[in-house]
Amino acid sequence: MQQEYKQLDMRYEEAELRSKRKNQSWIDRTWTFFSSVKVGLWLIGLIIIASGVGTIFPQEMYIPQAVPPEEFYGKEYGTAGEIYYALGFHNLFESWWYIGLITLLLLSIIIVSIDRFFPLYRALKKQPVIQSDRFMGGQRFGAEATGTVKQIDAIEPLLKKKGYKIRRQDGALLAEKQRFGRWGPYINHIGLVLFFGGAMLRIVPGMHEDELMWIREGETLPVEATDNKYYLENNSFNIEFYDPAKEPEKFREALKRAGGSVPKNYDTQMTLYKKTGMTDDFKPKLEKVKSGETAVNQPFEFGNYQVFQEQYAADPEFKTMSFNIENQKTGKVVDTIKVDLRNPQETYKLKNGYDVELKDFLPDFVVKDGKPTTNSSRPVNPAFVFTIKSPEHPKGERSLIGIKLNVGGDKNQYKMGFAGTELSNITGVRIKKDLTLPFLFAGGMIFMFGLLLGMYWPHRRLWLKERNGQINIAGFTNKNALGLQKEVNLALTEVGLPQLEDRQKLREEGETK
Repeated sequence: MQQEYKQLDMRYEEAELRSKRKNQSWIDRTWTFFSSVKVGLWLIGLIIIASGVGTIFPQEMYIPQAVPPEEFYGKEYGTAGEIYYALGFHNLFESWWYIGLITLLLLSIIIVSIDRFFPLYRALKKQPVIQSDRFMGGQRFGAEATGTVKQIDAIEPLLKKKGYKIRRQDGALLAEKQRFGRWGPYINHIGLVLFFGGAMLRIVPGMHEDELMWIREGETLPVEATDNKYYLENNSFNIEFYDPAKEPEKFREALKRAGGSVPKNYDTQMTLYKKTGMTDDFKPKLEKVKSGETAVNQPFEFGNYQVFQEQYAADPEFKTMSFNIENQKTGKVVDTIKVDLRNPQETYKLKNGYDVELKDFLPDFVVKDGKPTTNSSRPVNPAFVFTIKSPEHPKGERSLIGIKLNVGGDKNQYKMGFAGTELSNITGVRIKKDLTLPFLFAGGMIFMFGLLLGMYWPHRRLWLKERNGQINIAGFTNKNALGLQKEVNLALTEVGLPQLEDRQKLREEGETK
């Protein structure tokens, strides 16, 4: 009898799945392909591998903003960096092929769910109480013995006490418990669809924004992530450094090894403005919305946006520079000019008929191929080409002046000398907006709920039927076989019926003998 036992596949209650049809059209073959668990696992594997490769080098949002990505990766990482950029790994989560993989995975999950959910639902919804001998004999757990319907009647209240729902028909009994546990995997699928769907929504305009914004003290700039509807003003940037003398002994050595000053905390005091229109000279009209600060892990929030303190420039920029116009023969200072490096004037009118013209401004002065030029637009090493017009020299006297630099002014009657500077700190804040988070959070929670449901609430069933003085018993559980036997055997023993046998175990033991 044990050798003839052939266990039925009860994963889908022997229901017919579309993916298992023999005569398939091209639609059925496509359906079968995406309903394959192997295909889903391959897609998940490819997504995991791609996500891992995407962490080898920094994503585009984290590289220096002054350098174009196509130049940065090759210059910084060589051939590997060029390949990394060419394949789109620099902006992985928005690349077309990565979104394509997620789309295929979502399609696979949806098709797998539909392919198995509805046949299983129909099979469980219309379960017959009286099953065939083939069905009873094909269950993993079962037993047979001489008995009467009265014994089946007696076991009914015992099973009800253990939480089983009972159905009867012509003396036969079906006891069922925790059917909802069968839906755990499908709830998992709903969670995954929400999670990956939320990830895909990041490419939809307005759903996700991530922008690094550099803003100087005293500067007001539009926030591009808001389509320039809002402006941020950097009122002041503050930074606090660790003082080794004030720190516990165990931290002093680490601070010394770090070398230089180690920042303890830094924040930016800022004001948010809303653009309400344009002035007659095409400048934005700004209305104050709120003031506040953004510190490390303490964002400044407005609407759906968060402003995070992320970086700061180690070296402050020059904000203004003042120069004295001096007569080199008499040593008398004629006048002083103040140059705003963010918005320098072309001409500075002085008293007594003196003028200073700014012929060229080099914010980050260097000499390349024997010619003065600038490395960047940041005024970190500014240099100027001035022409000083005086009553004695109406055509002007030209000179190049910068930090520790004064070229062409020795033979002139008038020279320019530094009279003072104002420095400006620069803060790097990240503007973030993420309307996909509710989908990601809901998807994750639903997935965990389905996982717990499927793991800790196994579906258990017991069938008993009497025919010609013989009672046939069969049991099913999709998990925790020992738990089913222990729970049901107590009730069977109490009414004088034999305990459930594990037919699979008996067959395996018989094959080994």
